[in-house]
Amino acid sequence: MLESFTSSSPQDTMAVAKKLPPIVTPGIVFGLVGDLGAGKTVFTKGFVQAMGGDPDQVRSPTFTLMNIYEASLPIYHFDLYRLESIDDLESIGFSEFARGEGISIIEWPDRISSVAHDVDYWIFIEFGEGDDERLIKVMKSADLEPERLAPNPAAC
Repeated sequence: MLESFTSSSPQDTMAVAKKLPPIVTPGIVFGLVGDLGAGKTVFTKGFVQAMGGDPDQVRSPTFTLMNIYEASLPIYHFDLYRLESIDDLESIGFSEFARGEGISIIEWPDRISSVAHDVDYWIFIEFGEGDDERLIKVMKSADLEPERLAPNPAAC
């Protein structure tokens, strides 16, 4: 594991995301895992802001499947929650964006195993003890146990 953080507010969650730009290179893929309402989109807002983009433009792409944000590098924000297969994702050109010149942030990457294998860094966001507390873990894919890469049966 790279690091573990405790967040007590949406602003804290955004601040954690702002620590990631030093590891960013074109083509990097981040996977965000957490229950509904855990803060995946809030985390993305902080990351977009840290990369020079407008956090107010960030919206969950649950129904659009992908949003693009202008920043120092283009940021491709995917949401796989409603998808059942890689074919659904390819219909919006996923492989043309992932590993391209921008940065990909994928919510629910554990729903489709072939996508999970594309993730370079995993961000796990879990509910903490209070309403606003979140436990955030950032891990390299190489440090992840193989069973975490299997599709999430609770999400399917």
